[in-house]
Amino acid sequence: MAEVYCYGHVSTGRVLRLRDYYPEADGYAEVVEILENHAGEATGTALVLTRLGVSVALAGNWIGDIPECRRTLEFLQQRGIDCSGLRVVPDYPGVTEVVVSDGVSRTVFGRYCDLLFTTKQWDDPDPMKIAAARIVSVDSTFGEATLAAARHAAAAGKPMVTYDARHDSELTAGAAALIISREYLRREYPAAAASEDERAGLFAGYLKNCPGLVAFTAGAQPLWWGRGRAKGDGRRRGSSDGNAVPGRRHELESFPVKVVDTAGAGDSFRGGLVYGMLQDWPDAECVQFAAAVAALVCTRAPGCVHPPALDEVRELLSVKR
Repeated sequence: MAEVYCYGHVSTGRVLRLRDYYPEADGYAEVVEILENHAGEATGTALVLTRLGVSVALAGNWIGDIPECRRTLEFLQQRGIDCSGLRVVPDYPGVTEVVVSDGVSRTVFGRYCDLLFTTKQWDDPDPMKIAAARIVSVDSTFGEATLAAARHAAAAGKPMVTYDARHDSELTAGAAALIISREYLRREYPAAAASEDERAGLFAGYLKNCPGLVAFTAGAQPLWWGRGRAKGDGRRRGSSDGNAVPGRRHELESFPVKVVDTAGAGDSFRGGLVYGMLQDWPDAECVQFAAAVAALVCTRAPGCVHPPALDEVRELLSVKR
């Protein structure tokens, strides 16, 4: 059985890399490269972990019955990922996207609203595979199926890692690690995205409600991280076990790399964090490793399709230190 069970988005698409910045409306930009991409948050996390030598089972939305989606499934299988939880549905168009990247930002065009807000287009998580895994990675957007995966993990005593969940959600309350992206803050907590004081208050709220590690990613800006303790959790974790003191905020500067494409940075950060948790590393080491993985993914395109090997991550970490 796989060490990590990844449940969530699996999609297919293209990356259009621009020579200069993304244009304003009615403007023009030169496309320098068009690349096939195998995307989705769960996909990116799975690809990063597999490259680091971790066995992964992947499940989530249906696979389209079109050549492009079938190529994604074949690509994942060739990487050694257990894709038995992914089902090709006859006459289904699949989840597709086009990402336009200028090296500073990435803009996604896709059919995710159709996926998430019409009819159910995914299979339920597998409780047996969850029970057999060491860590469960859950995308936050599949409603009751997402909560079922988290509940199965809790019932089996497995750490659950997720991203972009509200501070007062069931996912946050059950997470061993939770990653909040800058994009999510802009969408769900615009005041916190615009004001550092508001952001600090929201971060404190996440630490209060989450029993695990919380990270606010911010691209090239310093990353915030800390260990939370949900109300009623009497654990006193801190310096004695190498982890952060609960409720305290820490910052980590970004790695100085030449950015090519930022798509997949969050997925790869989660993959790196899960890898550190599998090694039972202290919080700070897990976060640094995850940030290094994400930085390296941003130096190539599509980054999660070509994730870094362990020796590449170690080399970047040695330079940082």
